[in-house]
Amino acid sequence: MSGQSLPTLPMWRVDNIEPSPEMLTLCANGPIHRVRFPSGHEGWWVTGYDEAKAVLSDAAFRPSGMPPAAFTPATVILGSPGWLGSHEGIEHARLRTIVAPAFSSGRLKLLAQQVEAIAAQLFETLAAQPQPADLRRHLSFPLPAMVISALMGVPYEDHAFFARLSDEVMTHQHESGPRNAARSAWEELRSYIRGKIRDKRQDPGDNLLTDLLTAVDQGKASEEEAVGLAAGMLVAGHETTVAQIEFGLLAMFRHPQQRERLGIDPSLVDKAVEEILRMYPPGSGWDGIMRYPRTDVTIAGVHIPAESKVLVGLPATSFDPRHFEDPEIFDIGRDRKPHLAFSYGPHYCIGVGLARVELKVVLGSIFQRFPALRLAVAPEELKLRKEIITGGFEEFPVLW
Repeated sequence: MSGQSLPTLPMWRVDNIEPSPEMLTLCANGPIHRVRFPSGHEGWWVTGYDEAKAVLSDAAFRPSGMPPAAFTPATVILGSPGWLGSHEGIEHARLRTIVAPAFSSGRLKLLAQQVEAIAAQLFETLAAQPQPADLRRHLSFPLPAMVISALMGVPYEDHAFFARLSDEVMTHQHESGPRNAARSAWEELRSYIRGKIRDKRQDPGDNLLTDLLTAVDQGKASEEEAVGLAAGMLVAGHETTVAQIEFGLLAMFRHPQQRERLGIDPSLVDKAVEEILRMYPPGSGWDGIMRYPRTDVTIAGVHIPAESKVLVGLPATSFDPRHFEDPEIFDIGRDRKPHLAFSYGPHYCIGVGLARVELKVVLGSIFQRFPALRLAVAPEELKLRKEIITGGFEEFPVLW
């Protein structure tokens, strides 16, 4: 196939949110496609729902290996002690078990109350701003950081500091400045967390950092693994939720009839969140999880050589017509069918419960506080943060 013209990623969304027509065409024409990545490398893009689940749950595909491309944070965080995405098997299970209590149902119930209080506080801060106001600055960016500070057990006033570092870590890397800035931010973040974990000896509590200190004292993890686990929870939990809040609100602005349905029937908020996660996840719409087959494999009749790049296109799987009826229609009353926004298999997102809580609180209450909330610009005028892995917008100006 060396002489053929291949579909090239990324396939950007229409008006920064609607799925790319090119992506939809590929999804309709099969579950796996030979593509060219932004780095210039060739590989395969899995867009089929069942095929994606098979790859993500198959030990024949490893998460680590050569870096996926120069456009991910892999060279900074891949291989860092405690980074869950780089571990497999028994080691992965051991580390995951250490952080699991932070996301227990009991902890999440307590955090849900804090999320509601934080959101209410930020709503009032937003309401006090001259219009138009930047919702990103006053809500979508600070809220996840403040929630994570509660989860981890660090001071609220530190949220802006580590949110900035998280932002820098997730910046697309190049051979020059951005990569160095991301590496510097990652080390600064780890240093900050290392100090806060040690502080828990004098000030323990019901929080993630105390759990990690206990694991270190019990010999279940090294200090560097504990630091890496906390840093990973912070980076992954902050960036994705910031972007998802923005994409979720933009989805409701784009579909006023669905927004009206939610206003009439607030009990639809759970389904609304799932439909937003399915159809409008953060990122460019072609993002996913890179995997590398240890040996030659065959997926849906396609032969893939060992060590090839196989991108599991999680957002693309939401448009597989074999799994979702009328997948291009945004319907907050859609009968629930599992999507893959939080991945699948051993690396299924451990913070899924907290992410859902944050989204439900924001989407379930913001239109009650701001009934006339609307974008201050046309959707296509928003500037997508293409340098950030998870996307989101540079600004999100609103009126109410």
